[in-house]
Amino acid sequence: MSRIVFRVNKLTNLEKIAEKFHTTPHAISRLNNLEEDVFVGMRLLIEPCEGEYYVVQPFDTIASIAKKFAVSEDVIMEYNSERVFIGQRVFVRK
Repeated sequence: MSRIVFRVNKLTNLEKIAEKFHTTPHAISRLNNLEEDVFVGMRLLIEPCEGEYYVVQPFDTIASIAKKFAVSEDVIMEYNSERVFIGQRVFVRK
């Protein structure tokens, strides 16, 4: 998919935007060089992709999640943080 421009409105935050476009807050922040949260009227560049969310379970690691979805650890870290915690929603790109 190609990149799109999204204008932030008063009912959105990074998490909602990421879910709507099948990406993650981390990926949006990185693509737009964000150091703070978004604000109303801000325009964001978004790169939607195909994938799914996975909720981190006890004893999960980035390596075990990558193995479970048959992707590299780099794919997991590209759209998420470098660490995972129980209950975190991790986006796994296909």
